[in-house]
Amino acid sequence: MMKKTRLIGAILLATAIILIISLTKDKFKTDTPILSTDEVLEKELLKNTKAIIYLSTTADQDMDNKGVSYGVFVQDDHSVQALAMKGLELGSVAIGKNQVLLEDKNNINIISDNTKQFKMDTPQYTGERTGYLPEKELFFSIYNSGFVEDGYSSDVRYGDSKDFNVDSIPYYIVASGITENMVPILTQDFAKNRFDLREVTFDEKLKINDLTTIQSESTENMQVLAPILSDENNYYLILSKIINDTHEKVSIYRINKKTLRQERFDFIDYKKVDLTATIPYNYKNSATLYNNKLYYANGLGEIYSFDLKSTAVSKAFSLNNVSKSKVRHNEETYFKEGNLYVLRYSPYKKEHYYLESYSLDKGTVTDSFDIKGLDAIINEPKYKKVYSYDLKILK
Repeated sequence: MMKKTRLIGAILLATAIILIISLTKDKFKTDTPILSTDEVLEKELLKNTKAIIYLSTTADQDMDNKGVSYGVFVQDDHSVQALAMKGLELGSVAIGKNQVLLEDKNNINIISDNTKQFKMDTPQYTGERTGYLPEKELFFSIYNSGFVEDGYSSDVRYGDSKDFNVDSIPYYIVASGITENMVPILTQDFAKNRFDLREVTFDEKLKINDLTTIQSESTENMQVLAPILSDENNYYLILSKIINDTHEKVSIYRINKKTLRQERFDFIDYKKVDLTATIPYNYKNSATLYNNKLYYANGLGEIYSFDLKSTAVSKAFSLNNVSKSKVRHNEETYFKEGNLYVLRYSPYKKEHYYLESYSLDKGTVTDSFDIKGLDAIINEPKYKKVYSYDLKILK
């Protein structure tokens, strides 16, 4: 009888311990910011989103097919929620009319009042550019797919919430841009050692219009620092020539759309500096045209302007408290409606990451707030490392 009583007592004690542990876990459990597609819709994240940040593992981390990416929704209250996806190095976000495109290696996600997911037959590992063409009401995404048997392939996915098509651009793309109805691209021919400017249109089928070869002696030691910019009359390229380890000359090329006449203008001359530190936070979002000026943000936090009429160059302003080191901490830039938005990092802040906006007209800070939870998402993968590849501002 005593043995039976002891056994019952032991069972009751074990049950109590399990119950206490369970209640303790529930007490300290927090809601995860990592969401499924269905949860994104339930929470109406798009309606309450100020900005979207794209994070992903690198292509080499996806050899085991376990790469990850996150579309991070920065909310009005500065907290974050994230849609977890497959990995895609240099992946990005496209903003359409009340819609957002989020991509990964296998899928295209169109998020609006409802979500459409299109599974692609061919996986991609490195992105080039995503975008939305208002006149066509069309999303597109271009990838740096790699060498094929007869040359090079930059695969393209394009479509809308109804359907997506797949095609290919048979060139290596070093820069791209976007207009209301088409995509200008700058391609590199390694055999002929030259850059060529072309236009990609999406009518019934993808078409490529060859424009002109960029007038330079060689593409050797040259690099592209910004997206292709476009106004009514011209295309603008920002190219640099590396002279030696500490000397680099940056130029602006202006190509007339009708005559294809080219002009080159001296822009920035870096001397005795760490050239790696001057590289923009993101080539795809490093420049814009605004109020008859071209603005360019380099990796030193310096914003230069080029007057489109007088061709005068000036250092417009600098970001506050910027490190001159080549070490990066997921910083991003994005230009919108006369403002420069910058994803910043500080080791002294509790949340580490914050979002600043600067007026291009005045060069002053117009807003700054800490992003609550981004650091936790960046450190979420236990055996992988994610990096930021895009920043888009919704409002």
